[in-house]
Amino acid sequence: MRHLNILSIVLLSTLSLILSAQSISGNVNAFESETDLGYANVDIYKGTELIASVLADKEGNFNVKLDTGTYRAEIIYAGYKKITQEIHVQEDEKVAISLQVDSESIFSKPKEDSPAYDRGDASYYSIEEEVYYDSDISEEKDKTIRVTSGYAPMLSKKEMGIVRGDYKGPQQGVAGRLTAGEINDFSKWKLWTDLKADELSEYQKEWNYSPSKRYMVQLIDESGLPLADITVHLKKKDGTKLYTARTDNTGKAELWKSLLFEQQEAKEKLIIEVLFSGNKFTIKNAKSFEDGMNRLTLEAACNQSQKVDIAFVVDATGSMSDELNYLTAELNDVIYKSKEISSTLNFSFANVFYRDHGDAYLTRKQDFTRILSESVSFIGGQSAGGGGDFEEAVEVALDTAVNALSWSPYARARILFLILDAPPHNTPEIQEKLNRISLQAAAKGIRIVPLVASGINKGTEYLMRSIALATNGTYAFLTDDSGIGGGHLKPSTDSYEVETLNDLLVRVIKSYTYMPDCEQTLPELDLNYPSDTVVYSPLDTTKVDSSTVSPVKPIEVTWTFYPNPTRGIVNIKANVAIAELYIADLSGKVLQVVKDIEADKVVQADLSGYASGIYLIRYPVGKRWVSGKVVVNRS
Repeated sequence: MRHLNILSIVLLSTLSLILSAQSISGNVNAFESETDLGYANVDIYKGTELIASVLADKEGNFNVKLDTGTYRAEIIYAGYKKITQEIHVQEDEKVAISLQVDSESIFSKPKEDSPAYDRGDASYYSIEEEVYYDSDISEEKDKTIRVTSGYAPMLSKKEMGIVRGDYKGPQQGVAGRLTAGEINDFSKWKLWTDLKADELSEYQKEWNYSPSKRYMVQLIDESGLPLADITVHLKKKDGTKLYTARTDNTGKAELWKSLLFEQQEAKEKLIIEVLFSGNKFTIKNAKSFEDGMNRLTLEAACNQSQKVDIAFVVDATGSMSDELNYLTAELNDVIYKSKEISSTLNFSFANVFYRDHGDAYLTRKQDFTRILSESVSFIGGQSAGGGGDFEEAVEVALDTAVNALSWSPYARARILFLILDAPPHNTPEIQEKLNRISLQAAAKGIRIVPLVASGINKGTEYLMRSIALATNGTYAFLTDDSGIGGGHLKPSTDSYEVETLNDLLVRVIKSYTYMPDCEQTLPELDLNYPSDTVVYSPLDTTKVDSSTVSPVKPIEVTWTFYPNPTRGIVNIKANVAIAELYIADLSGKVLQVVKDIEADKVVQADLSGYASGIYLIRYPVGKRWVSGKVVVNRS
């Protein structure tokens, strides 16, 4: 391995350096201090095309593999001058790259120089900060201050919304500490419908929000590849538009007849309209989910977007003080790990922090940026404060995120993580706004993933799970297992797995962005699921039946499935009788149920109608799910 040190020439903003390497690895640091610059962007171009984009880790180290050829590399870090260099790939090369401070950048200013420093808020912002003041603390109603460069103005304590008990928290938490669980109600659809009719029934009317009459459609091309980000409408026969959504990375879209709570639903035939390449395609007499999935095959050239937009919308009121510093550390870690999913995916990140009416601000946003260090700096500068009552300005934050951020017009995935510990205020006007924002998010292909912290109630849980369903998202929640923060509400469900929060969020991002390429090649993805034989052995060797006080030996479940990969048909054989076995997509969304499998008998599941990709074969054993991975490749 040869080493090349370019410290002597980093003072130039553009470098021409011919390297010979089959892979490029190295370290990015600051020229003046020689400190590592963690999370620096390393972008590789072939001509004008961005063909690889990686991030340095926390210590500034990076590695990118390339085919033989000549490329242009750009190394970018907020507050420093960009370096551009030409590289010729032939064999391995290691470089040390030092960046010089850009004195003109707002990111190069130390926080201590900012008049906003002592209030615990971010002292500089890369795009734009919007601070909406309520008339209670300002003579001018709905006053807006826009900061496009430099620093936020100094405010009084009253204007800041600082009250007794506010948490300034200069010390950031450590990533990997918070624990969480996930409920994907698409994967337990019958349980969700039962809960909505029983334990959670009162909250449908309370919020006037209840996604009902579900329709699912999947679009694929003639080779079996999923078609992502295609607009689809659910319409009445007379042309009235009921719902609009975009297909996800699996080619599927979720459509709803209504998001409003309705006591009775009139039965009528609906149609699904698909807008693709300037043409309209119609599925007449669309099947509701209970009757199956609607499918459409279109003639299309493979043209997959590599764009992924991720926005974090975070409650920054005082009640979040027990967990916010840990959350900001987690979000930085999630951003880095998300970027590691694939060097070809082009990630952009945005942030919206919010409080409530009467606080220092309602929303503070940073628009989408590809420069991770900008997003990390913004998140790290936030703190908890204000609030006072239970409800917060959730709907204002969602409106800002959905309608004021610059979401990509064409993308593989758009994900909005909503992190909160309190519901919005519940008024008819806010109910209508939540309904409208959900419709807008679905139409833009933005999947909302709520993450609830300590302090929420059952009404908030119901509302957040419903918003997730309406936008093809999932529901996540912090748990008490970490010992951090106040007590966390246990969700209404049969069971869930506990994992670290950053692993959960990265797993969700992976499931929302994973696609086979145009050659039907599936990128590597470690799911920890077996691909041919599943064996489940309970940890306890015996159990005691309280009625008979006699030991009961656990049943070992073994089942196999083949061929794998498959063009469609999968043979399944189990050593025990299985009442229901579930076929799900990568996110856990149930697509098919295979019933009444006899012990030691082979049954077949037909996956030939699905897009190429990874699917899960799942079987519930007690309160656990046992899963296997099967690859469908229709090339």
